[in-house]
Amino acid sequence: MTRPTGQNPGHEAPPGLSWGDVIAALIETHGTLTAVAWRLIEHADGDDVASVERALRRLRTRGQHTGGVWGQRVLRVFGVPAAFVERVRWMGLYHSPFNDLPVALCLDQLRLWDRPPIADSRARSWLYLGRASCALRTRRLDDAELHLARARDVLAAPAADDTAARLELALVEGFVASRRGTRDAVATALERARALLSTPTLSPHDRACFAARHADQLAYQLNRDGAHQAALALYEALPAADHHPFASYRRDAGRAFGCFRLGRTAEAHALAQRACDHAGDGGYVRLRAMGLLLLATIEGAAGDASRARARAIALRLGDDELLARVERRERSAPPAGA
Repeated sequence: MTRPTGQNPGHEAPPGLSWGDVIAALIETHGTLTAVAWRLIEHADGDDVASVERALRRLRTRGQHTGGVWGQRVLRVFGVPAAFVERVRWMGLYHSPFNDLPVALCLDQLRLWDRPPIADSRARSWLYLGRASCALRTRRLDDAELHLARARDVLAAPAADDTAARLELALVEGFVASRRGTRDAVATALERARALLSTPTLSPHDRACFAARHADQLAYQLNRDGAHQAALALYEALPAADHHPFASYRRDAGRAFGCFRLGRTAEAHALAQRACDHAGDGGYVRLRAMGLLLLATIEGAAGDASRARARAIALRLGDDELLARVERRERSAPPAGA
């Protein structure tokens, strides 16, 4: 295979974001390297434009090494370009389809991006949140709590654009607390999430997904106490319009479980099938497996096929937490013909 003219074999740029990518994005936004330098001078008295330009030229050759003083200045003034933040944000949000990839692939991607300049910036909070989700999928609560603590440290000083990260942190902390059985900690985390949901900077899609997750975690506590009608009311209070497949899945799966517990089996079955459709429409493989498990519960002795499909998905994804859910449902399933 002939290489394109001018390509130097063995010296291709490494995958992931580099300082050169950051500087290139800033030049595209501001027009010239000189314009970028002038913006920096506005925040650092005593520098002249020529020396700042030289520093920026050196910085863009740093690849994925620490950017030093000038790297920190660039990140402090400009932050990571939005397009790159969106990529790591996608890896840190539980309600993105990133968490429906095989766990090993998720960890590979998180390691790939956990280098400067991302690792030197506030955007690294999303990498910690993504690692926490992977730890939960492999049933390692201690590791999840370690990654959440690191994300919490990054977000300790508030910034205007970190509402989604703070919401993600609160909801995952609430989930971990529920697994630890510390209900006061669950309530504290979910109250933080509730307050953040009113932040106007959230996008409509994020708001819908976070609100559905918040309702789901509140309803989980109610269902554990046998308050199925109150839990169902939380799901029914969510918007009826389908703003996002993830939010629609959470709403209809929650309604299905509530209807099933209240003896409305036909309605529960139809809602569970709708939930599976939402998961499929959004590319949410794990959610589809959970929807299949819900269908199997509603179907009783006739649910073996749905449970088998859910097991196959869990195995393909290398998802220990999902597989444990399948095995719990298999143990509690009524025998065929019952």
